[in-house]
Amino acid sequence: MVWLLFLHIASLVIWTAALCILLILLARKAPNWPQVAGNGDSLERIWFTRLASPAGLFSIVSGTLIFAVQQCFDSWLLLKLTLVTALVACHVTAGLLILYRKRPESSNISGKCTALLLLVLLLIFSIVVLVLLKPQQAQLPWFI
Repeated sequence: MVWLLFLHIASLVIWTAALCILLILLARKAPNWPQVAGNGDSLERIWFTRLASPAGLFSIVSGTLIFAVQQCFDSWLLLKLTLVTALVACHVTAGLLILYRKRPESSNISGKCTALLLLVLLLIFSIVVLVLLKPQQAQLPWFI
């Protein structure tokens, strides 16, 4: 059980760090940098598809296994899963920003990336605080 928890935390750290670095790369990169791979993929797309997405998927699968093994059905877990769902939505939005950047009429990409980065950091902080505190059912309305 401890090894599964370690794998979950490690993959979560890799996922969230890769997502934050991806947003910083998108916001700061010059639009005409050379392509990294021979097939025309940019650094952001490779970072997204080969690091951030697999780490996110592994984090979600290992978290689901922890949930299944422990059979934990506390109410704080529903709130955590809601926050993780919002983090997945941010992940998808980052992928859409990669595609948006390739459009010739794309504008204010750095502002969008900065706003999304702040939201991702807020979600990460909220998830960590929620998991560390694990409020009980009676405390949950005051926690929210």
